[in-house]
Amino acid sequence: MKFKESETIELKEIVTKEIKKEIVAFANSYGGKLYIGVKDDGTVIGLKNFDETSLQIINIIRDSIKPDLSMFVRYNALEIEGKEILEIEIQSGNNKPYYLSDKGPRPEGVYVRQGNSC
Repeated sequence: MKFKESETIELKEIVTKEIKKEIVAFANSYGGKLYIGVKDDGTVIGLKNFDETSLQIINIIRDSIKPDLSMFVRYNALEIEGKEILEIEIQSGNNKPYYLSDKGPRPEGVYVRQGNSC
């Protein structure tokens, strides 16, 4: 499987605090998939601790994004090239706009996906 960023696909090597912007952007747009354990160039590096990474994302979505988005998110474990990665499928939400809870529903807290960026 070859990975490439697009309007509906985002690649991340690891979980960072910036990842919540991508999740909000997918929810406010047409939805998409976020792959963690994959470099921007599509190289699969895998995850050191899949369970820990999954829990980080679950907590980010629960604690940092409003309104509640958890019912629009699915998590899948994928094994690619013998390495485990996390696929997070974010559906377009029906309670828009979604925003970062610490910024509120102001322009600096609301994101949308355009092309391969938010």
